[in-house]
Amino acid sequence: MLRSIDKNYLAKAIKDFCKGTSVTTGNFSCEAPGSVQDLEWNHMDQSHRPFIHSTYSDELRISLGENFANSLTKWGNWPFFINVIDVRVKEGQYYQTFTIGGLIYVHTVIEMDFINDDNSSLDISWHILSHWFLRPIHKYLDKKIYKLNVRLQEEDYVIRSQRALLRKYGYNFKSDPPDYCSSNKLTNNTVYPSLKYPIKINIKEFTRINALNNKKRSLYKFGEKEISFIVKKISNIEFYIWPSVCPHEGASLEDGDFCDNRVTCPWHGLNFTGSKLSKEKNTISKYGFIYKLENDFITISNNKS
Repeated sequence: MLRSIDKNYLAKAIKDFCKGTSVTTGNFSCEAPGSVQDLEWNHMDQSHRPFIHSTYSDELRISLGENFANSLTKWGNWPFFINVIDVRVKEGQYYQTFTIGGLIYVHTVIEMDFINDDNSSLDISWHILSHWFLRPIHKYLDKKIYKLNVRLQEEDYVIRSQRALLRKYGYNFKSDPPDYCSSNKLTNNTVYPSLKYPIKINIKEFTRINALNNKKRSLYKFGEKEISFIVKKISNIEFYIWPSVCPHEGASLEDGDFCDNRVTCPWHGLNFTGSKLSKEKNTISKYGFIYKLENDFITISNNKS
C-alpha cells in the first residue's frame, strides 16, 4: 500500500518540519495528444530519453518497481549529479523529487487528466524549498524548470501524437496498463491490428511514387494508412520487409536509420532485422505476419497462430 502526503499540504508540512524554510512555487500546464494511459507510459519510459531529449543524455537507473523509480542524472555536461525519485501516487498523478547539493529541495507534482478522445491535460507544479539565505537562487531555478518543461513537451510531441494515431487505427500494446516496470521492457510490445485482407505487392511495379524519399530510393512503402510495410529492394529476387510501425512501442520506422538488413528505432535505439525474402527462401514469419514471395508478387498476411 502506498501512502503519501497530499499535494495541497506538502509545502506546509515541510515548513513545519524545518522552521525558516523558504518556498517558491511554479507551474506549467498544456494539452497533449493521446490518452492519459499513453501520457503515463511516456512519463515512465526511461529508454526514450537519450534519443528524444538532450537533457537526459546521461542518466543511470538505480532501481525501480511498479510504482517508483530512482535515477542518477547529470546536470548538463557538468560533473554534478542529482538523485531523482519518481513515485506514482495514483492513476494520472506522480511525485518527482530531487535535491541540489543537499541544500535545495525540489518537489514536482505531475497530473494528467482526460479532456476528450484526442487530448489529455498535463499539469506540472513544483515547490522549491531551501533555507531563507538561498532564496535568491529560487528565481533562477524556477525559470530553469519552466523552460525545461516547455522543451520536454515539445520534444515528446512526436511520441504522443504517434501513439494517439495508432490507437485510432486499432493498435494496442503489451505494456498496457503502464507501470515503471512494463514501460521499460525492451521487448516487442506492439500489437498490430489484423489485416482486412492480404496485401499483394507486384515487385515489377516498384516506383518512386512508393519511395520513402530520395535518399532512401531502395526503400518503398506499401499498404493502408492503418497498417503498412517498408520493403527494401536488394535485387529483383531479394527483398527485406519490416512493418512501418516499430515492434517495440510504435515509433515510425520510416524515420529510422536503415543499414543492410537492420533498421534502428528513432525512439529507443533498438535494432530490428528485416524479413528476407528470396527465391531460395520464399516464405518467412516475423513480427506477427507471414511474408511470401511467389512469382512476381510479395504477399503479406496475418500469422493467425
